[in-house]
Amino acid sequence: MGGFRMKWLKLMCLVGLFPVLAAAPGLAQGDSDGDVVEETIVVTASRTEQSLHEVPAAITVLSSDQLDEIPADDYGDFLRNAPGVNVSQTSARDISVTSRGATNTLATSQLVLMDNRTLYLDFFGFVMWDFVPLDTKEIKQIEVVNGPGSAVWGANAMTGVINLITKTPREMQGTSITLGAGDFDTQYGGITHAGATDRMGYKISTSYYEQGPFDRPTGIIPGSQGPTNPGGTPYPPFQNQGTAQPKLNFRLDWDSNPGTLFGISGGYAGTDGIIHTGIGPFDINSGSQMSYIKFDWQKQAQRATFFINYLDGDAQNLLSVGADGRPIQFFFESTTYDLDYGNTKVFGTKNIVTYGAKARRNNFDLSIAPRGDKRDEYGVFVQDEILLNEKWRWLIGARYDDIDPIGSVVSPRTTIMYSPTSSSTFRASYNRAFRSPSMINNFLNVTVVSGALVDPSLISAAIAPGVPCSFVLTTCDPFFQILPVQAVGNPLLTEEQLDAIEVGYVGTFGSGVTFTVSIYENETTDSTDFFTADDYSGFNPPPGWPVFLLGTPIPIVPPDVFPAVQSYRNVGEVIDTGVEIGFNKRPRNSNWSYFFNYSWQDEPEVKGIDLETLPNGQRVLALGTPPEHRANVGISWDGGKLYFNTNANYVDEAFWTDVLDSRFWGPTDSYTAINLGAGIRFGQDKYTLSVTAQNVTDEDVQQHIFGDVISRKITGQLVARF
Repeated sequence: MGGFRMKWLKLMCLVGLFPVLAAAPGLAQGDSDGDVVEETIVVTASRTEQSLHEVPAAITVLSSDQLDEIPADDYGDFLRNAPGVNVSQTSARDISVTSRGATNTLATSQLVLMDNRTLYLDFFGFVMWDFVPLDTKEIKQIEVVNGPGSAVWGANAMTGVINLITKTPREMQGTSITLGAGDFDTQYGGITHAGATDRMGYKISTSYYEQGPFDRPTGIIPGSQGPTNPGGTPYPPFQNQGTAQPKLNFRLDWDSNPGTLFGISGGYAGTDGIIHTGIGPFDINSGSQMSYIKFDWQKQAQRATFFINYLDGDAQNLLSVGADGRPIQFFFESTTYDLDYGNTKVFGTKNIVTYGAKARRNNFDLSIAPRGDKRDEYGVFVQDEILLNEKWRWLIGARYDDIDPIGSVVSPRTTIMYSPTSSSTFRASYNRAFRSPSMINNFLNVTVVSGALVDPSLISAAIAPGVPCSFVLTTCDPFFQILPVQAVGNPLLTEEQLDAIEVGYVGTFGSGVTFTVSIYENETTDSTDFFTADDYSGFNPPPGWPVFLLGTPIPIVPPDVFPAVQSYRNVGEVIDTGVEIGFNKRPRNSNWSYFFNYSWQDEPEVKGIDLETLPNGQRVLALGTPPEHRANVGISWDGGKLYFNTNANYVDEAFWTDVLDSRFWGPTDSYTAINLGAGIRFGQDKYTLSVTAQNVTDEDVQQHIFGDVISRKITGQLVARF
């Protein structure tokens, strides 16, 4: 915890604000007047059912009503409305999500679950959101936990956890048909059917979504011009792609006797389109898919789950070529076997204990990391929520994980909570979390062939200043040099570790208003850094280097862009500090609802990490810089037959360093995206005709320096329910 600017003394000063806030009218006291709000129950923060006022972490819940109201095209559009969540969309299908930190093209620190089944892909350490095998209309709520979650979930719940909770068959009985079409050649459709008896429920759904590509940015990458790159770096041309996504999902629940539930579910999700990576964009080929089968058993608070995830896909790089001179091909296949158990028990009148265990096996077949063929994980956790008195609670817990190849990791947590009333809670917490290296981090083995223009006259000037080149070297004509770069993994990497301290408040008051505040500081150590392990030089020349230049420097323009060997290492520490404020009004007996949230994130403080020099001479952090300010506001009205909704997302400028080399790094401008939606219900509410418009002002929104330009998109939809 060394290096925190907000030491425990400062934290205690913030805790000292509790009595002041508790005395504020309306915040600490519930208001019995006005509309009644149904209590929201969540499960993700502690792996047990809790109300929002009992949760020991910052959490945002997107309900099914909000998912219906928010004008959105994909899960990224929904999640960007949550405070503290950074979302970037780089293509028609490629979405990256990170809480409380800089996101990138392969966001690695956010754990994503669907009904507690992981969607995180350990081979590359990221989430492909198009592998969610069902439509958002089947989602009951999305629980977004900001901050560390490894104390109950284990690896990769470092900056946050997102859990997609689906509706049970009983909650969506009947048949629904959805048809839609819109700009960018968008077309989609889906059918869902669900039914239930006294002891059994079932549902099955299938859908298809297709969209053409967005526009690619053109011209020179901002900030890429400078002394070592005079003309700047143009955006490289490649054939951009849209996406096609077929989905199928089923679920069967059976109550064997009161309090005991058996369930089986399974699904398939396919995709194609562009995915951006550190070595350039890949085109995922049609037929790439993720399927799963899952078995659930629940008896009161006890739950056991076994699932199998199967991933099979292939992709072709659109810019980088391998040692054979052909575009790099990436074939990836993985099978995950996961067994998980959890339970909650009450001991006496003061202790609520939650505990559990997990065993997981991953089998891999990766063309660019052939040595990474398997990984075993085992974990156990326990936490005790101690009821000190009617107003004070203390939660303390820890998790132990044993993961190949890093070994043992312990993730502790503790939170003190003060509830002046049943509708408001203040909290102060400490958490530790970690991310394990991906198989690519450990076992990457690929050669990327690039090239550079070499000017012998620069070498001559370095050897004999003021002497004509022709008197020093046998030739002075510039030539193009092929430079193969060997990219290799590092099996000795340790886990990235995050220590977080936080104070926060959640309260419900007035006519269904929920108000939240979180102040946090995260210290990340041993970040995984992709670095140059060996440079080319005249004493370590690339293949085909002219004999007359052996032993001389290699003046590549720009310098240090084409190393001989690149690999991964653990480096330094990064400190992120921020504030999140949320205001949500959702009364039960009113036509109107609205929300507002604001997030501030300070520029990261860096220790022990080298800054990189851009072609324009600017020194930047190679881990990127997130937006400093983010704000979201939305309002909805539902009059029964007619409804409308609108929201706006403001995102500050950011700096990106995660694609290719420093010639391609740069900033994105701030933007405000305004979205609208409206609909009409008819035929005794069996039919709903709606239209949504995203980015209605048609602002050129680029959410990543290498990403597509997201312009206005209008979509119409018809839903029929029987």
